[in-house]
Amino acid sequence: MGRTRGGELAITLGARDLARLRHSMAGTVVTPEDAEYDAARRVWNGDIDRHPAAIARCTTTADVRAALVFARENSFPIAVRSGGHSFPGHSTVDDGIVIDLRLINAVTVDARTRLAKVGGGAVWSEVDAATLRHGLAVTGGHVSHTGVAGLTLGGGIGHLMRSMGLTSDNLVSAEIVTAGGRMLDASASENPDLFWAIRGGGGNFGIATQFEFALHPITEPLYAGLIFYAPESGPELMRLYQEFCERAPDEVSTILAYLLAPPLPFVPEDVRFKPGYALVVVATDHGAAERSLGPLRRFGPPLFEMLTPMPYAAVQTLFDGANPPGTKGYIKSQYFKEYCEDVIATIHANTATMPGGPSQMLNVQLGGQVARIPEDASAFSGRSAGFLGMFFGVWDDVAQREACVGWARDFSAAMEPVSLGHTYMNLTTDETEARLRASFGAQKLGRLAAIKAQYDPDNIFRLNANIRPGGRPS
Repeated sequence: MGRTRGGELAITLGARDLARLRHSMAGTVVTPEDAEYDAARRVWNGDIDRHPAAIARCTTTADVRAALVFARENSFPIAVRSGGHSFPGHSTVDDGIVIDLRLINAVTVDARTRLAKVGGGAVWSEVDAATLRHGLAVTGGHVSHTGVAGLTLGGGIGHLMRSMGLTSDNLVSAEIVTAGGRMLDASASENPDLFWAIRGGGGNFGIATQFEFALHPITEPLYAGLIFYAPESGPELMRLYQEFCERAPDEVSTILAYLLAPPLPFVPEDVRFKPGYALVVVATDHGAAERSLGPLRRFGPPLFEMLTPMPYAAVQTLFDGANPPGTKGYIKSQYFKEYCEDVIATIHANTATMPGGPSQMLNVQLGGQVARIPEDASAFSGRSAGFLGMFFGVWDDVAQREACVGWARDFSAAMEPVSLGHTYMNLTTDETEARLRASFGAQKLGRLAAIKAQYDPDNIFRLNANIRPGGRPS
C-alpha cells in the first residue's frame, strides 16, 4: 500500500501485515497513522528527516528477531536504532522498518567480578549511573545520551580511553541477532570471528541486543574542565600542546577544540560567544594533571580557565549542552599523527574561516592504552594515530546549512594531505569507497568481508559504514 509524501509515493503497511507484526511482538509498533509517529521517528541529528513505514519498539530479544524476520519476509529495508546518534542518520530509513532497541536498556553490575551487562538500547548515562554506584566505570561516549551499541560496535572513543582502552577493548561478550534470525553469543571463546568483527566493524554483522563489559575502578572526583585561548595564539599553542602530548600520562586525556566561548558564569562577559581555542581536560589523577598542564596553564595567558574536581557523571555531560537532541550537524574527520608545522598551519587557516554560530573543531588526543593494544586484536583501525581531528558544521537556521557543511568538507579536504589518509568511521557523515578501504586497510577489510559473507550474505544490514560480502566496500 502507499500514501503521498512530498509528492512521492511512500510505502505503508497494510492492515493485515501491521496486525501480524504487532501480534508477534511484546513491544509496540508505531506507524504514520499514530499520534506519536513524528516524535518516534526523530533521531539525534535534526538534519535527518526520514519517514519509516513502521517503528518496532522492541522490549526483548525475541521482539528484535520478530521485527527482523517480518522486515525480511516483506522486503522492507531495515534500520537499527539504539541511541539514534548516527551522524548520517543510519538509525532511520524512509519506507522501511526501524528496529528500535531503546527500551532494551537494563544495566546490571556485578561488583565482585567487575562486569556489567548492558541492554542494546542503553545510553551511556544509564551505564554510568549503574557502575558508579560501585566505584567502577568503562570508557563511554563524549555525550551522555550516546547509545552504547553504536559507540561500542564502531570502536568506542571517550574520555577514559587513554587509561582504560576503547569501549570495545573492554567488551567481554555480546548477544547478536544475525540477519538470518539466529541469536548468537560472541566472545573470545564463542564465535571468535564475529567477536573480532563487532569490535570496530560497526553494525554490519547483526543486531547487538546485549553487551558484557569489563569495568575498572575509578576514584572520584576527577579533575576536569577547560582552558580557553585567543584565536591568534593558535600556532604557538599547538606547538606547546604537541610537547605536552608527547609526555602526557595516561591518566590525563585532552581535546584541543576551536569553538565559541560558552555563556557561562565563569566566562568573562567580553569573551562569551567569541571564538577561540579551548583545551578540554579530563584526568583521573589530579596530581598528574596539575604537574603536566603547568606550561599550558601559563601560556598566553588564557582568556579564562575552569579546571576543578568534578564527578565523572558530570564530566560525561561536558558536551551535552552543545549537542542536544535535534542538533543539526554535518561532520568530517581525519586521523593525524602529530601537530607538525603543516598540520598547525592548516588547522589555523581553517579555524579562521569557521562560520558564525555553534560549529566547532574537536581534535581528540589518542595514545595511551589505545595504542598499546595490537592493531590486529580487533577490527578497530586507528591505534597508531596521535589524534582524531573532527570538523563539525552546526547550524540553527537552514539558511546556514550550506556554509557549515562546506566548511567541514573544506577543512577535512585541506587536512587530508597532512593526515594519515583514514578516519574513525563512527564520526563522519559520508565517505567514499576509497576512504572506507583506507580506513580498514586491505587485510582487515578482506577479513571483515569474509565474516560479513558468513553472517549477512545478503547485506541486509547495510545502513552503516557498509562492508559488502566478498570484500567490496560500499
